[in-house]
Amino acid sequence: MLINLRKIPSKFHWLVWLAPLIPLIWVTDLTGLFWLGFTVLALIFVEASRKPTFALVHRSYLVSIGIGLVAGLVLALIGNGLLEPWVERLTGSKIDLSQFANIEGNLGKYFGLLVLGLVFGGIVEEVFFRGYFIGWGSKIFGEKWSLPLVVLISFVFGYGHLYQGISGFIVSVFCSIVFGLVYVFSGRKLLPVIMTHMTYNFIGITQIYLYGVG
Repeated sequence: MLINLRKIPSKFHWLVWLAPLIPLIWVTDLTGLFWLGFTVLALIFVEASRKPTFALVHRSYLVSIGIGLVAGLVLALIGNGLLEPWVERLTGSKIDLSQFANIEGNLGKYFGLLVLGLVFGGIVEEVFFRGYFIGWGSKIFGEKWSLPLVVLISFVFGYGHLYQGISGFIVSVFCSIVFGLVYVFSGRKLLPVIMTHMTYNFIGITQIYLYGVG
């Protein structure tokens, strides 16, 4: 018998919210498919999930974009200039970006990775990680859970970057916490954090193109 998600009582919405989180923790070859698929299904069939997930503008488009540009630039300066070297010294291992080594000096591959980093990283990840998990999650569990959800989702986000080694994991968790804080303190609106993530990715990918992975 098929479950009609439209008729699931609101007290069980947390189970629907949880479904996309499970494949991100229990990683398999189908993690991406299940994560994206479960999230899309929830957004299609559970009307209550859509408004908090897709809430976009904080105050105005100009303010939202400005917050994102400034936050992304500051994060890139702190992350690349201070945090990454400190974490690498602390752990004794460099962030493993070897899979991007062929980007240096290759304009075609640079633009390809840039599109991926801006569209998937900047938009899709923010809608699904911040909008869905934190935005809708704070509606389900209460606004007092906004910051705990930021931390929880940041560790899940970092876990997805373990291919970069322990240093990459730590830096990814930190960046995700910053993304989450920008999102929460912008009234849980997506545009500021989308611009933050896109700015950060643009700077990072451009550095790889110009200077390599170090």
